[in-house]
Amino acid sequence: MTSGTIYMGDTVELQCTAPTKYPEGIFYLYLNSTGQRLQQKEAPETKNTVKFTITSPYTMKSMEYVCKYKTYVGSELQLSEVSNVLSLTVNVPVWVFVLVGLGGLLILMAAVLVTFYLVRRGKKKKKEQRDKESIWIAQDVTKDWPTGSQNMVYNLNSTSNIDTSHDYPGNMDSQTYRGSVSPFSTFRAP
Repeated sequence: MTSGTIYMGDTVELQCTAPTKYPEGIFYLYLNSTGQRLQQKEAPETKNTVKFTITSPYTMKSMEYVCKYKTYVGSELQLSEVSNVLSLTVNVPVWVFVLVGLGGLLILMAAVLVTFYLVRRGKKKKKEQRDKESIWIAQDVTKDWPTGSQNMVYNLNSTSNIDTSHDYPGNMDSQTYRGSVSPFSTFRAP
């Protein structure tokens, strides 16, 4: 067994070989870190080697494998020592980085769009709430509104002297006007 580099998802063959004087053995492939037996194969007649086919894991770490063989020595079945360690470094293909980058970009764009939507929705709800709580009522001016001086709007910057000693300045009839007051608009219907 010799070490090497593979990519995620690659299928590789690992070859285990016993000394030539021990043909037709049973070979075992183990994961070195845990001692977990992964595969078992019997060598063909008169052969002292087998090949294990594995698929590399989807992980970015090195995987270490060892093998052992069991064979008859005379009439006795004996188990070999552990082989040297085969270390396979698992690399990530470039397309995985591209896919992860695109996925991250799509997630970021979705987050921005959702945030934008939620902010606009919040502003709209606040405006609706303000409109609902407003003291101003949206209605058309009708002809049955009273006419006369009680509905005039006066320019506050005019030079007139208005007696504002009364508690409610909206009561125009109770105010005393001194000087000339010129209305700048009225609420009268056309």
